[in-house]
Amino acid sequence: MKKTIICTVCPNGCEVVAEYTSKDDVQLSGNRCKRGVEYCINECFDPKRTFTSSVAIKGASRRRMPVRTSAPIPKDMLFACAEEVKKVTLSAPAVCGQTVIADILGTGVDLVACMSLDKKED
Repeated sequence: MKKTIICTVCPNGCEVVAEYTSKDDVQLSGNRCKRGVEYCINECFDPKRTFTSSVAIKGASRRRMPVRTSAPIPKDMLFACAEEVKKVTLSAPAVCGQTVIADILGTGVDLVACMSLDKKED
């Protein structure tokens, strides 16, 4: 199999071509440094992404709170993660880094708040 990957590990943004038959038989070309080798192999066999979104929040000056996963999760779980996030409503106050959903979808990764919001004064 052949796959072209834009490496995002360093600012070079190399266009790496991966040719492989298995995880043990991967040939990479086009990379200008060794830093992206692991990234490109993972992109071929186990791609992961950091999930970002927002959740509803009550009692704050804003109606939505930005959230993200504390580490990348499997790419094929992003839409399922979005469905879980739709079910969440927080109550102010909230603190940046606070866990919103622990171990989301059994990934071992937490969904965390990306900002602090105080309770709105009435």
